[in-house]
Amino acid sequence: MSHLLFLAVSATLGVTAFSFLGWKASFCIILFLAFVYDKNGYRAVILQVITIALFLSAASIADHLRSTSYTGTETSFQITFTEIPDIDGNILRAEVRSDADEKLQLRYIIPTLDEKQLLEHQAAVGLSCPVKGSLEEPETRRNVNSFDYRNYLKQQGIYWILSVERFSFHDCFFENKNILDSIKKIRSEGIAYIEKHFPEETRGYVSALLFGEQKEINEDELAVFQRLGLVHLLAISGLHVSFLAGIIFYAGIRLGVTREMMSLSMLVFLPIYVILSGASISVWRACLIAMIFFSLLFFKKHIPITKSMIIVYLSLLFIQPYMLFNIGFQLSFAAAFSIIMSSAIVPRYKSRTVQLFIVSFVCQMSTVPILLFHFYEVTILGVFLNIFFVPLYSILLPFSILAFLIHIVYPAAGDFFIYFLDLIITISNEVAGFVSIMPLASVAFGKPSFFLMLMLVLAIFVFFIGWDLSAFKTVKYLLAAIVLLLVFQLYIEKLNPFGEVIFIDIGQGDAILIKLPFDKGNYLIDTGGRLMFKQEAWKQRRSTFNTGKDIIVPLLKSKGIDRLDKLILTHPDADHIGGVKEVIKEMDVEEIVIGRGSEKDYIREKFVDTAKAKKIAFTAVKRGDRWKAGEAMFYILNPYREEEDKNESSIVMYAEFGGQRWMFTGDLGMDGEGEILKVFPNLWPDVLKAGHHGSKTSTSESFLDVLQPRIAIISAGKENRYGHPHTEVMDALNERRIHIYRTDKDGAVSYRFTNRSGTFSSVLP
Repeated sequence: MSHLLFLAVSATLGVTAFSFLGWKASFCIILFLAFVYDKNGYRAVILQVITIALFLSAASIADHLRSTSYTGTETSFQITFTEIPDIDGNILRAEVRSDADEKLQLRYIIPTLDEKQLLEHQAAVGLSCPVKGSLEEPETRRNVNSFDYRNYLKQQGIYWILSVERFSFHDCFFENKNILDSIKKIRSEGIAYIEKHFPEETRGYVSALLFGEQKEINEDELAVFQRLGLVHLLAISGLHVSFLAGIIFYAGIRLGVTREMMSLSMLVFLPIYVILSGASISVWRACLIAMIFFSLLFFKKHIPITKSMIIVYLSLLFIQPYMLFNIGFQLSFAAAFSIIMSSAIVPRYKSRTVQLFIVSFVCQMSTVPILLFHFYEVTILGVFLNIFFVPLYSILLPFSILAFLIHIVYPAAGDFFIYFLDLIITISNEVAGFVSIMPLASVAFGKPSFFLMLMLVLAIFVFFIGWDLSAFKTVKYLLAAIVLLLVFQLYIEKLNPFGEVIFIDIGQGDAILIKLPFDKGNYLIDTGGRLMFKQEAWKQRRSTFNTGKDIIVPLLKSKGIDRLDKLILTHPDADHIGGVKEVIKEMDVEEIVIGRGSEKDYIREKFVDTAKAKKIAFTAVKRGDRWKAGEAMFYILNPYREEEDKNESSIVMYAEFGGQRWMFTGDLGMDGEGEILKVFPNLWPDVLKAGHHGSKTSTSESFLDVLQPRIAIISAGKENRYGHPHTEVMDALNERRIHIYRTDKDGAVSYRFTNRSGTFSSVLP
């Protein structure tokens, strides 16, 4: 068994080495080979080296085969829908295949309700249409530790987003259907049936359990499941596959069908079920293992399930090396493998509740490094919640299937089952929602360093081995080591001698994080946001992008920040405060700072009620206010009176820390700049945050001549409709040889510092 396990590690290292060749991958390979040599000698090392080289080559070949044939200048395409199209409000998204036999990610803004209804009826797997549009490169990550959409699509063999301008519906036709398309159509019809006949609160969960489709689940409820480490219950995996396969197999046996025939039947059914349930990684894993089991049963052979797991892992990784970087792939195999490896541990405990706790603990522990790496937080309560929710969803799965099938045959009786199903799901969601706001529901640890991650993985792995061997004395020490590593990661940021200023790229708006050394202060200046216009009902989408939820909160968590000492709102424009509600929902905020005289402008803002419910203090500041935090000093230069123009009432802050003098100007205009120069003629900041995103109404030449900054930072959205930054501002800055950083060109801009000096960097090269 150890030989197969070593092969799995070698395969993983080989694929990783191709994608991330460097000293870290080399160090891991050398460390692993040294361990193999110590255990099994040089012959085993040679086998592992060959395996590493084999999977490195497989990754190289896969990368070569996935290259694109497009240049980006093409405008006419013949596309065929290969997956069920997703129509969300007035936008259509779909994975399609072009006439050049290349996968594209299609995006189409639907102009009219009539066309939306036409698409809802016509757009389906197998539909082929001529379209006009343009190819766009997917966006790469623009912020520290943020999601890389380009890399995500590349893992699926997609290099371009096809932005469609118009469809030629009269020239569309369905290609000759194959078995795959027919199965996908059945899946699409099943999802549509659930959406039509099941209650709104329930339909998303039933679609997830039956067909692996989560799009109809309420966004906030899904976030709760993710926060509590319960989202795996909504993904079709071993629980679903083993239940269905077992029911079908033993039902056939009871009806008099031979085991051999039922085994063959399952080998036909399982690939069909993979497609019906959405073909996710977890489904593939569970179904392939089940297919190995039934194949061996047919030939009256047997191998341990651990071997089957490793064989499936190696096969998938060899055929699709990029799967290794899929979060679902990592979590699925980590959890499943840990359960199988602990199969000898669980029976030692007689209590069913204790056994459930052990299984939950094993799964949670095995996935901790993956969750920390990708999401920077781990739930503590998840171990206990799974004891309740896993049995519950073991009941909900067959109940959902029963309700679905009965409703198709006899709707009146089906409605009776659906009523109770809706009741159970509603109550369980309320329980989850209540628990999610408890202190230990989720703890932000930040993104671990390479060495801490390596030590954590090794400690967890050896811990499981020791537990399996009943080496309880060693296990106690290892468990203590794991806890110490997590505590160290939790507090390393609080003891960090380095501070950081991040001008976050949130598009057209402002959001600036100031993180002082030794946890002396975490300040967020503005949250970005978008001006939301009221839309017709048919245009409204299931979820909308929010800078607070989608950019700022993940960034804060990646830095191990779960508390903001001050949330400074320069002025009440949507592009500065649009993400406040989402930030204060996720973060503990000690104080919200607003400008004196603008209090009335905040009264009707949606975040105020949330802030009051969390008992967050509001402080109105004015010119002359100041505070000190560690070695850092902060001075308020504006506002000094009530202004009609919101921009002129912006909080302007002057600060000294990290060996630099800083000036943060909000959206202050030229009149306000002139007023500040009259009162403070001796200001001399090293770094100036240019006012109003580089608009020509701010950052005047006279302002620059007096301040003489060395560096100017402009926060503006990529290709924004306002034309920011304005050429006049850029010319003025360039003429004075002021170094310019722009979030629209450079992505997020960071300054990492100690008390005396620091270094600037940007996310984009």
